[in-house]
Amino acid sequence: MSTNLVPPVKVLDMSERTESFPALSEGSRAALVRLLVHGPASRADLARRLRLSPASLTRIVRTLEDSGLVVESETTVPQRMGRPSQAMEVNVDAVHLVGIKLLAGEINLVRTDMRSTVLGHRTIPLQTVPLDPAIDRITEAILAEVAVDPAVGAVGISLAGPVDPSSDMVTHSPFLGWEDVPLARLVSERTGLPTVIENDVRALTAAEHWFGAAAGATDFVLVTIGAGIGCGVVIGDRLVDGNTGGAGQIGHLPITPSGPLCERGHRGCARSYLASSAMVGQASMALHRPDLTYAELVSLAHQGERVASRVVRDAGYALGTLIGLVTAITAPSKVIISGEGVTMVPLVMDVVQERASEVEHWAVPDVPIEIAEFGFVEWARGAAVIALQQLLEAAISPA
Repeated sequence: MSTNLVPPVKVLDMSERTESFPALSEGSRAALVRLLVHGPASRADLARRLRLSPASLTRIVRTLEDSGLVVESETTVPQRMGRPSQAMEVNVDAVHLVGIKLLAGEINLVRTDMRSTVLGHRTIPLQTVPLDPAIDRITEAILAEVAVDPAVGAVGISLAGPVDPSSDMVTHSPFLGWEDVPLARLVSERTGLPTVIENDVRALTAAEHWFGAAAGATDFVLVTIGAGIGCGVVIGDRLVDGNTGGAGQIGHLPITPSGPLCERGHRGCARSYLASSAMVGQASMALHRPDLTYAELVSLAHQGERVASRVVRDAGYALGTLIGLVTAITAPSKVIISGEGVTMVPLVMDVVQERASEVEHWAVPDVPIEIAEFGFVEWARGAAVIALQQLLEAAISPA
């Protein structure tokens, strides 16, 4: 099993790395990530997992200890032979991170330690246009966290839509109304902190990969449903970005040739069936209830109301189609479904699983499908994990 857990490299100037964070070698970064993701381990176990000689591992651990990133754990760990050994663990307070999930009208912010434990959480109103006051508002929120926690060393910002992994630009964000905004650079200039941006679904996927529902999995898929439809993919321990950050944009994949229209004029695409606004729109028109909410729609379906049940089952068919397509291509060990629209999935899990099995290749075993209800704190936490990953990557010293 791979132990590298290497994120795709975004462009971060080494001069932007916080001075309080030490330089790392490839080996020390790998050891640090191993301890972060899998918890305390003995030197012997680390050497075995990383395929390093005891002497090499000793040098790496000494460097990490001298820099304050790793400390001896109060616990011991059993060994294959001999007495239990003293374990090493990460000093999770060596650096703290700020993670932000940008929404239309709101900043959802968390401050975390290196193991993604949430130390503080705030929601702050945000008027996204005009741009300069919006950037000021984001900057003020970050600097307020730095004022109470000087250990903050990097910032991650996530938002819906494609984000180019080689750029600091928000090229197009329909929810925020932004076009070609150098968000990472603007925030970094005003805060003095290295700042990285990422698609919100991929950021959430990164958090679940290292510290959440898929911790330890080398290959998995996260599908999110709600206002938007997204997909995060991890293959061989690597989060997939794709060319110009376009990976995971599955919302407009065709489901049927004769379904409802989406807002972009596609007939029968995933969004037309599965987006919460589309589902509510179809049901409210048929039921003559213009004030119908998504929660009420799911409740009506649960009670067996015919129109609501049909809308929800059609959405389940679309979701199963998406899962089948993605798993046929990536062959993950599991699929996780999340997002604010996930409350309808238990009502139609039979439809989802049946349709996914029809689309998947017949020779591949059925992939387990799990439901995980994440709040907006988890989305912001994902941005903090992206910040941590890029901080570790930027800390690697040239050979």
